[in-house]
Amino acid sequence: MRTVDWSSPSDRRQRDDAKPIDTDLKDKLMKLNGKVSLISACGRGIGREVALTLAREGFKVVINSFSEANTQALAQELDALGARVVAVAGDITKSAVILKMVAAAIDAFGKIDVLVNNVGGGAAADIDDKDNPLADVEALWDGTYAMSLKAPVLMCEAVMPHFIEQRSGKIINMSSLAGRPGMPHVDLVPLSASYHSTKAGLIRYTQVLADQLGRHNINVNAICPGIIYTDGWREISEAMVENHPRFKGEDPREWFVGVGEGRYASEGMPQTAMRREQTTGDIAEAVLFLASDAAANITGQTLNVDGGMAKD
Repeated sequence: MRTVDWSSPSDRRQRDDAKPIDTDLKDKLMKLNGKVSLISACGRGIGREVALTLAREGFKVVINSFSEANTQALAQELDALGARVVAVAGDITKSAVILKMVAAAIDAFGKIDVLVNNVGGGAAADIDDKDNPLADVEALWDGTYAMSLKAPVLMCEAVMPHFIEQRSGKIINMSSLAGRPGMPHVDLVPLSASYHSTKAGLIRYTQVLADQLGRHNINVNAICPGIIYTDGWREISEAMVENHPRFKGEDPREWFVGVGEGRYASEGMPQTAMRREQTTGDIAEAVLFLASDAAANITGQTLNVDGGMAKD
């Protein structure tokens, strides 16, 4: 190994010409200006914050929400920021809506640089079918699979030809701690087995797709958000303070804050190492990083953004 000698003219020149690391990172992040992102299911919550964050960094954005009202409201917010935006409302679990969204991006901007698969979830079914005792279970699994796994897969398949042709692209799949083996206290968090299973499937799909697309200079990664007070966790919080004897009568919002701060650790509730509430902005900043050239050599990875809640 050669020892660097700062008295040597050649070594001094290398030192003086070297860019500071923070300047290099800033340059990579600045290259986001003018790039095009597709963001599914972004009418509210995490997806909405991702759209706003990318737009502030100069992205052109193609947005989607099941709700026409939410889609148009976000489009107006983005327009007020000076962003170029295309809005495609509709059920993103349907292939026709997915193809419409991709076509709208190509027609408006001529390319796609980043896909953010934010769609996911599932709802309990209540089907009164005395002849089929499995009807509720079947409907739950079909619905959760369609939202949490099928739709992201179809979105990836729809953009892949464009990414391969241009030899570049970033895919960011929004999974969940529910898909991780280290998800704490599953018995106390009322998420169905269908949700856990499909989110785990999305993580594995991310890994396989990264292997397949790496040779085309395409990065594929996933993010597992921690617990954030969006609609889903608001409903969970309301159910917990209504039904759990220990928490009965507490304010749902305060209960949720207390979970993150570790107030209920003795009752077996999850807690974060950071002891602070997480926000949609925390997730949006992680998306921004993975969408940037600073993450050019990161692929096939799943990033927990959870304040240290999960350990796997």
